[in-house]
Amino acid sequence: MSRAIQVRVSESVVRTIHVEDGVASPLEMLPILPAARMAELLATELAALGFVRDGTTCRRIEADGTEVTIDLEAATIAVALGAAAQIDESIERTVHTGIERQHEAEAGLRDSVMRELDARLADQAEALRRRVTAQLEGKLADLKVELDRAIGKATIAALTEKAAQLGQIESTHEDEAGNVTIRVRL
Repeated sequence: MSRAIQVRVSESVVRTIHVEDGVASPLEMLPILPAARMAELLATELAALGFVRDGTTCRRIEADGTEVTIDLEAATIAVALGAAAQIDESIERTVHTGIERQHEAEAGLRDSVMRELDARLADQAEALRRRVTAQLEGKLADLKVELDRAIGKATIAALTEKAAQLGQIESTHEDEAGNVTIRVRL
């Protein structure tokens, strides 16, 4: 007759997880002037918005850690956000078994506990990734409005410059809707 024993397994894990999400897309700018000049006009507008220029890129890091990078040559924007969290999980399981099956029971229980810990870690990492993605999506809406204004101002500057190349500018008028009228004497 076998003696019954209680096998207890306790495992814990402490990990720091880091997740990142990002998106890149082209900027829509009209080719009114040569690309290099359009890039310069956009860089001027971006500088007014707090972007720091480094060669052919302009970069700004938001208060929430979102990094916005604009490649002036390629006319693209990349937005990235990362987050980290420390996860501390522990599980304790007990099983009753015969003494002759003690090692098998302990190994099976330990495998089960480790799988559950891994699943919990994966769930928490996924939850963090979803929070980062939601935060990034919200940020993109704000950035779109801001960048559309900067591109609009750069386009107006380019149109004014192009008009000056055609002749003498007599007047410039911008209405509330953002429409610009440039009167040129040829």
